Amino acid sequence: MKIKPNNQWRWYYDDEHERMMLDLANGMLFRSCFPAKMLVASAYGEMIFNIDDAGLYHCIEEQVQKLSLSNEHSAELILNALVAFRFLKPQMPRSWYFLPVHCHDDLVLGDVVQVHIEDSEQQALFLVAEAGKYASLCLLIEPKLVLKDRVMRFCDPIKIMNNRLMIYQPPASSLLYERAVS
Repeated sequence: MKIKPNNQWRWYYDDEHERMMLDLANGMLFRSCFPAKMLVASAYGEMIFNIDDAGLYHCIEEQVQKLSLSNEHSAELILNALVAFRFLKPQMPRSWYFLPVHCHDDLVLGDVVQVHIEDSEQQALFLVAEAGKYASLCLLIEPKLVLKDRVMRFCDPIKIMNNRLMIYQPPASSLLYERAVS
């Protein structure tokens, strides 16, 4: 099921689950993946899902559509990115897991980026939830990522220096020229 933002949505903090929630006003609730200790003080209240939130939602959605995620995983990634952008405490970069890259793109919220894991041939995809001049807060797009001293799961946040992030280019579809007539 695909969701569309509207002016009846509202953010609130749920004491029982200790998570930021989004009431989607149609009997559906979204529970963010971030524990209370990661949230800023302003998250502990009730707020409307405003026009800025809706604009950011659509901006991120446009980038996420390029990935082959289900509607449910896309919505979860987009909404967790909004929570991260609005309500997460600042983090220190943890870039030592990733190799530097030689292309330095100007990143924006919603960019899908690729990293190369230090000491392995592995690569991983992240979504930029907050773009900074030197480092960006990213959410893992992969189901799981095993690093030296931790395991990350889908939507887990990590701040990464921008010199380790490369804009993801999806592979060209082989179906592009299949219908060409010889």
